[in-house]
Amino acid sequence: MLGGVAPQICSLRGVMKIKFLGTAAYEGVPSPFCKCRVCEQSKRLGGRNIRSRAQALVNDDLLLDFNADTVGHYQRYAFDWQKITDCLITHSHCDHLYADDVGIAAADFTHEHTPMRFYAAEDGYGRLREFTDLPASGASATLVLPYARFTACDGRYTVLPLPANHDKRSSPVFYSITERSSGKRLLYAHDTGVFEDGVWSALREEGRFDLISLDCTGCLGLNGVWREGHMSLGSDLEIAERMRRDGLIDEKTLIVLNHFSHNGGQTYDETAEVAEKQGVIVSYDGLELEF
Repeated sequence: MLGGVAPQICSLRGVMKIKFLGTAAYEGVPSPFCKCRVCEQSKRLGGRNIRSRAQALVNDDLLLDFNADTVGHYQRYAFDWQKITDCLITHSHCDHLYADDVGIAAADFTHEHTPMRFYAAEDGYGRLREFTDLPASGASATLVLPYARFTACDGRYTVLPLPANHDKRSSPVFYSITERSSGKRLLYAHDTGVFEDGVWSALREEGRFDLISLDCTGCLGLNGVWREGHMSLGSDLEIAERMRRDGLIDEKTLIVLNHFSHNGGQTYDETAEVAEKQGVIVSYDGLELEF
C-alpha cells in the first residue's frame, strides 16, 4: 500500500481542505449519446457512479477549473460564491474552461459580487480575455507560465504551474498549491500523462505534499496502462512510488485518483474495489477531504 489512510474516509481533521465538485472527464458518466456498459450500469446504480466534469474547490476561496458544469455544481453544493476570489485553469479544453460562462460575472447578468481573478496559460488566457476585457466584466485574467510561481487569493497561496503531458494546443499545466500560513501543500495533476523530467526537478524543490490528486482517465487500465495525455491506475501508482522515493510523499499523504472516463471501462464501484486496496482514494462527486 502506498498510503496509510483508509480510502473510504470522506473528511479528516486538518487545516486545509479540498472538495471535489466533479470528477469526470469530458464526456461525464453516464455520457450523453452512449449506451456502453459503464454508462448503462452507472445510470442504473446511481450514487457515486454518477460523475460530472472535473472541478474542485480549495478552502472555500480557490476554484480549480471553470467548466460548463460550474453552475450546476454551485446549485448542487451551495458553497458561498462570494468567498471565491481566484480560479486556476489547467488548460483550455471545454471540460476545464467554458469561457462563455465567465460572462455571467458581468454587470449585465449579475448584481454586485466579489471580483473573480482567473489564471491560465496561453490558450486559456486568450479565451478568457474575450470576456474579461469587456466593460464591467466583473472578472480579470492573468497569464501563467510553466515554472513561474505566483500568489493567489491575496497572497494566501503560492502556486507553481507545471507543464502537463497533454494536448499542447490547449496550453496545459497542472498546479502545486501551498497554503503559506500552514505550509500545507497539494498537487492537482489533471489532465496529464506521466511527468516530464523538468517537472520532477521542480517537485523536488517544492518538498513534501500533504495531498496529491492524479489523473485517472483510464480507470484501472485493464486494456493497457495510459501514460500519454492521461493516466490510469498503473501509471498513477508509478508516479506515487517515485514521489515516495524522492521524499515528496509519505504515509500521511493522501493519494487521490480523479478525472475518470467511461472509456476507461469501469464504474466507480469497480474502480474503487480494486484501487483502494493500493491505499489510494477514488474520488467521487462531492468528496471533501481535510489534511
